[in-house]
Amino acid sequence: MALDPQPLADAPSGARGMSARVLAAAVVLLGSVVAAHGLDVDSAPYRKAAAAGALGAVSGRAWEERRTPDAAEQPLAGTAVTLLPRSGVLLARLEEIRARARDSETVYRTSATAIRRARAAYEKDLWNAGAADLVQTTAVDGAGAFSVADLPAGEWMLIATRSVFVHRPSPRSNPRERKTYLPRLRLIGYSAVSVWLRELTVTAGETRVVELSDRNVWFTGIEEERVLDADP
Repeated sequence: MALDPQPLADAPSGARGMSARVLAAAVVLLGSVVAAHGLDVDSAPYRKAAAAGALGAVSGRAWEERRTPDAAEQPLAGTAVTLLPRSGVLLARLEEIRARARDSETVYRTSATAIRRARAAYEKDLWNAGAADLVQTTAVDGAGAFSVADLPAGEWMLIATRSVFVHRPSPRSNPRERKTYLPRLRLIGYSAVSVWLRELTVTAGETRVVELSDRNVWFTGIEEERVLDADP
């Protein structure tokens, strides 16, 4: 049975009743969007802080500690530093990956990739939910310093990643094998991956200082690189 909608004048609470229904529908829709993207983060507090001018900053340095008393500290230039709204779901997932990384050789070889993909999926969810501006990325400079300004006050995660490629190729198939079998993937080396993870509270008008070194890395792993073992 189809029912005609009531005229606005007949609504129980007039325009206020209609507004309430529209608002309720909008809240349901917003909740559906957040659920669809799998986000456990509400961007509203960050938006409110930004609109009020409640902004802070995060800065710091990343370096390799000296190996001998007379040696100099080496800046970890090029390390990628990303600030993201704090996600309990992502933090739990990353901790799970790290905890299981030593379960087997196979798991260890894939753990760095799993961490990268988990973070990328979260960033994609933020982008799809219209919160791309809450993903802030910078790189450590030649002096080992980094800085991210104008962050809305609130709870954040800092994830820093450094990859160093190590050339270590595996033997090639011999000509007879290449003619007999389909080409296989051959290891040419791997990236030694270091990850730093910090939970930060950003306060309006203040700068949080973060120190990253090769001695306080949160996770280390590898990402293998392979190429098709075909005739040159």
